[in-house]
Amino acid sequence: MPPPSAELILAQLNGQLAVLEGARAELEAGWVQGGWWSVTSAAGDRRLVTGDAGGGPAHIDGACLVGALARGGPYAGRAVDAVYDALWASRGQATARPVPGGLPPVPAPEVRLARVRMLTRWNDQAERTQEEVLAVVDRAISATIMDLMSAPRRPAAADAPLGVHAG
Repeated sequence: MPPPSAELILAQLNGQLAVLEGARAELEAGWVQGGWWSVTSAAGDRRLVTGDAGGGPAHIDGACLVGALARGGPYAGRAVDAVYDALWASRGQATARPVPGGLPPVPAPEVRLARVRMLTRWNDQAERTQEEVLAVVDRAISATIMDLMSAPRRPAAADAPLGVHAG
């Protein structure tokens, strides 16, 4: 199987970065434990809801780590993997980094589900703080930016001769 194209690698990494940055903003605005999201009912009551394959409610008042990532659309899975690796790296453990300029392999569904469950349990530990969760997301954002910096680029077209303007 041929390696992914430069365009695909950049699209995947940029999508992953967008999910991570969006999740960080949601977590900073309102972090929760014990459910994926906090929502307000029509009656004005706040309640915690758990995730499903649908991507989450349209409006939330707060999110847990996984709930914030799950709202990221098609790149949410890659973002989960990045945060999982960032958590292990924060504990001094080696992570499976992609070869420079490449993408890590997509894990089997069972592996990704195990990662989601582990991140959910980590988020929900009684002693966990919002600052710790944000620090792990920041680490994942930094790693993604580093991957983007080493990602291959399509060769640039030759510059037009000086004095020649398009138009």
